[in-house]
Amino acid sequence: MVQPQRIFDVLLNYEQNVLLVDKKKLYRTVEIAVENHRLNLVNFSCLATVRGKQELVLDFFQTLFFATGSKAKRVIKLAQEIESLDLPVKVTTILVDTEPLRTWGWKVSQEEMTTACELMIEEARESGLLPENWDSTLWSELENLYSGDQTFVKCLEWANCAGKQTIAIQEQAKHLAGFLNYEFPLGFKETGTRQVAAYALEGAILEELFPDALLLQSEWPWAEKDKLYQWFRKKPLQIVHPFQK
Repeated sequence: MVQPQRIFDVLLNYEQNVLLVDKKKLYRTVEIAVENHRLNLVNFSCLATVRGKQELVLDFFQTLFFATGSKAKRVIKLAQEIESLDLPVKVTTILVDTEPLRTWGWKVSQEEMTTACELMIEEARESGLLPENWDSTLWSELENLYSGDQTFVKCLEWANCAGKQTIAIQEQAKHLAGFLNYEFPLGFKETGTRQVAAYALEGAILEELFPDALLLQSEWPWAEKDKLYQWFRKKPLQIVHPFQK
């Protein structure tokens, strides 16, 4: 019989900041995974770009989650440890193919971005470099599956209103200034606003499509990034932080 406590202990052993984890809710997520006979892990991998151009680097393994190789290796090890305790693990990587156009403000077609990301995912699957329990999907595909009432337009309207999200927007604008390889033609403030709206939408859609999943947080600052997913959720997204800064 699978022991939830042992799975829970593995996750905490990989956790880099236990102060950010609600242990009671994390334990309940583990219990649900045991009941469902599978732990679902989800992560986002930001698209890599050519410096000074509105152009993607067309290589799945150069997207930011995979670029150094260390994060993927750590997830593979984490999954192996959990599966050794007789709980299957499914890892899903999400490429946000909508980000260049509607968040960064690139003057490109959405069809071009989606096709490029589809090709990257296809090449990654054919490469044999990822374990069988690891798959990837496009964000646009998840949006098409979503049946809730949140949309990017609604989230952007909310982000542009006065409220607590204003502080989050300021934090994102400051954070974006450090991404020297990326083109943000709308400027940091507007891009930050759109980024906050995108995270809010992502949180809502993940709640419907991955209701009992754990998000593998790979973006910093953790405390700022974690809260961006929670705005429109009924239950907080459970997030773990297995990667060192």
